[in-house]
Amino acid sequence: MVPLLLLSLNSKADNLIELDQALGGDNLDLNIVQVGANNTIQCYVDSSCWIGGDDFTIHLEQYNTTNSDNVIEIWHLEGDGNSVRFGQGLHLSNSSDTSFYYDGAEGGGHYARLDIHGDNNEVVGFQQNAGSTTGHIYRQLIFSDDNTVWIKQQNNGQKTIDLTTYSDENTVSIVQKGNNAEHQANVTLNGTYGTDLNLIQQGTTTQTYQLTQYCYTVGGCSVSVTQD
Repeated sequence: MVPLLLLSLNSKADNLIELDQALGGDNLDLNIVQVGANNTIQCYVDSSCWIGGDDFTIHLEQYNTTNSDNVIEIWHLEGDGNSVRFGQGLHLSNSSDTSFYYDGAEGGGHYARLDIHGDNNEVVGFQQNAGSTTGHIYRQLIFSDDNTVWIKQQNNGQKTIDLTTYSDENTVSIVQKGNNAEHQANVTLNGTYGTDLNLIQQGTTTQTYQLTQYCYTVGGCSVSVTQD
């Protein structure tokens, strides 16, 4: 049983919410807000949406005032205790913030894919470009349990994140920030034990990084990368 299912749509034109598959049951609390035009939340492929059951909470928001599309695609999710919050064209002050903020100049062009397919995963993040239409690209595969992810890409220029993890109990915080800096981070993570990763790429100079981490150390592994 779903006690609360809230779809909130504030639109000028061409906004779309298309989640036509199971959604799931138990304590699902779904809150979707789209403001402006050319915002889409949909299944990754026509038969892919599932979301899941138990104590699931999803909060998605998109803000767009241009002809460049904002797109969030859902591909499965799943499991008890999952919590997902993600925004495009808005920002959060930190990973614990529950309210998205609009900066007054958002150009769209964002894309995010939310996969997960596991239990007790928490994903919080946003993409914001402050008027540019080049957008950011964020993709995600988890397929494991007990992961905490905080993704942040902020203000102008291409910033691409491809995150893949098939291991449990990873803590990941990735911040790519800076005007016109086209950063790129491809992080895989895997192994028997979880990894605590903190990657920060910021400033106006383009930074690139590709990490493949297989943790077999009892108690977990820790990696921290900072570029400026």
